[in-house]
Amino acid sequence: MFIAQDHPVTTSSAQLCETCRLIEAREPHQRRLAEWAHLEITTQHPPETAPEHGLVLATHPPTAGVLTGRIELRLDNSPVGTVTITCCPACRTAILDYVHVAAEYRRLGYGRALVAAARVRMPGYTWTAPLPAGGIAQAFRARVPYPRAAPPCVHRTASRDR
Repeated sequence: MFIAQDHPVTTSSAQLCETCRLIEAREPHQRRLAEWAHLEITTQHPPETAPEHGLVLATHPPTAGVLTGRIELRLDNSPVGTVTITCCPACRTAILDYVHVAAEYRRLGYGRALVAAARVRMPGYTWTAPLPAGGIAQAFRARVPYPRAAPPCVHRTASRDR
């Protein structure tokens, strides 16, 4: 279970932290904003078979001849965040290309959950992440412990030249 350190839950009873319970009690329309604390990041579904209720990870693997895949975070079947990953199985390298969370769902741990979900898809890979443009993206990237992007592997360069 993915649990961010600033939003603790007790895993034995799957209770939300006191802050999350208070927010959801005061504002019922915020009912699922803290559900990420219950998200099992290793459970990732193909988009066409993903559950339509709750917080769900839907994976879009790379298509033939492409090295970039995507993981989408859906809340009640509506996309609220996405992460794109470029990997090279031959070099066992992966690049965290892009992380996006809809503005109304930021600062809730969704971005960190997406990054963690990407990592569990490719264990044992060497990961890098480029330094993004824009203040919000840079602030998020500063909290994600990845080295800056390295030069692309020879396989990625060769596939781009075709």
